[in-house]
Amino acid sequence: MAWVTRATVNTLYAWAASPGSRFELTLADGRAYTVAFRHHETAIEAEPVTGFPARHDADFYRLTLRLMEI
Repeated sequence: MAWVTRATVNTLYAWAASPGSRFELTLADGRAYTVAFRHHETAIEAEPVTGFPARHDADFYRLTLRLMEI
């Protein structure tokens, strides 16, 4: 789980809307993986950190992504 801005959440939902899309995930240690959203599960879960809906793109959400390696 991570905290990200509402703007980032919106971008991730837009990316997840294309089921055939593949992405490169690069970890801090330099390892890279080709991944896709796990559409057979809930691919993205996001909830406002404050407990009520965010109003601004800079407001923070708790984020869980479900990806699979291709």
